[in-house]
Amino acid sequence: MNRPIMQAVLFFSIGSLLAAHLPAQASSTSANEPSAFAAQPAPDAQPSAITERIQAIKNARTIHIETHTAFLTASTLERSLMKQKDWDKLGLNIVGGSRCADLEIEVNRVVFTHIHTYVVTDRATGIVLAAGRARALDGVIASGPVAEQIVKILSAARLAALPQKM
Repeated sequence: MNRPIMQAVLFFSIGSLLAAHLPAQASSTSANEPSAFAAQPAPDAQPSAITERIQAIKNARTIHIETHTAFLTASTLERSLMKQKDWDKLGLNIVGGSRCADLEIEVNRVVFTHIHTYVVTDRATGIVLAAGRARALDGVIASGPVAEQIVKILSAARLAALPQKM
């Protein structure tokens, strides 16, 4: 084969692979901004689905972190989550076994990029509760913004119902 044809085939095959690994976010304004489905409902979504997601976050007691990349390990994200100021208020425990966890945080890194993605799901139902991404050169650096986004999403659902002390 001649060289231009090989380049075109290579371009289209790699482009489709990269597009398959990118998370589907309809209207993201910033690369480091989370998309919380529980906090920002779609206009055409049913109220029962929204309340079901919020209730799943409220009822959760344990979280398991599953990572699919060597760049951002589960222990690194655990440390970053525990450093967040609202983490203690959430009343959640991080567990090692995925079978006994209520929520699962799945972390990945898009191939050939510096984009680290996460998805928070309810283990019992498989419902996606939140998803987002952070752009950083290293997983240690990315763990801070990812943890901040996750705690912000969980706090919006769990701490909104708690009465404020004056």
